[in-house]
Amino acid sequence: MVSDLLEYLDPRVLSRVENLELVAKFIVEGFMTGLHRSPYHGFSVEFSSYRKYSPGDDLKFIDWRVFGRLDKHYVKQFEETTNLNAHLVLDSSASMDFGENVTKWRYTCFIAAALAFLMLKQRDAVGLSLYRDGRLDLMQPSSKTLRLREVLAVLDRVRPAGRASVGSLLTRVCERIRRRGLIVLVSDFFEDLEAVDSALRFARYRNHEVIAFQVLAEEERSFPYNVQTNFVDSETGDRIVSEPRTVRSDYLRLLEEHNERLREIAESCEIDLVSLTTTDALSEVLTTYLSHRMQRV
Repeated sequence: MVSDLLEYLDPRVLSRVENLELVAKFIVEGFMTGLHRSPYHGFSVEFSSYRKYSPGDDLKFIDWRVFGRLDKHYVKQFEETTNLNAHLVLDSSASMDFGENVTKWRYTCFIAAALAFLMLKQRDAVGLSLYRDGRLDLMQPSSKTLRLREVLAVLDRVRPAGRASVGSLLTRVCERIRRRGLIVLVSDFFEDLEAVDSALRFARYRNHEVIAFQVLAEEERSFPYNVQTNFVDSETGDRIVSEPRTVRSDYLRLLEEHNERLREIAESCEIDLVSLTTTDALSEVLTTYLSHRMQRV
């Protein structure tokens, strides 16, 4: 069973599974397998109190700072919040349609499907926001039984197109939602980062927690081209013919500078930034991220 599951966690295999609900189940089951015996708290947890350590308690919940002060072992206890409003805010611009084996948009759908599945499983309310055809499509959060099917139906219909500013999209979403919640923003962030910075600060001003997933295609990370290539901007249609071997070092340098600036913005806004490539097994990424998240609580 585990070996079969691991096969389906390969993004190249998942990309051939048309049913997004099935994709979500594969990812989440792999995620739960990755957690092993660790208690699963997911996204909506709050620190509740301390209690003295008892034999058999999970060592990762010992607060070592308290031990340093008191020379006694105490473990952190948590209570799950069941009324979290989660907003999945997705970049559906034309640039997300890039990727040889798995496009960035398809991988974004994997992320959204898996997180919707997880959060609804823990009784949180889930909403979905996209920018299409010059208008904002906003599905207000709900925890009703059919919500997962509704989210997946929208994801299945959408095809990336046009130009969209993630900064503008996030700002408009924040203006439309009044209740404090969790915003999961998924994009390649190939745009003016100062606009992204402004939008993230506005979201934090509104007291929303933000988790940003940056999704890049493997080809964008490694720039594997070796012969003269006609590069086309998917959003503007602009074309440029270039010799990749002469521009590779500059391209990779500029990409790293761009990503470093994005990391600085995320840190200054006190938001989590998770960078992924379309070849990454999402269940492994979620396991690592949520484990780190729990350690910080």
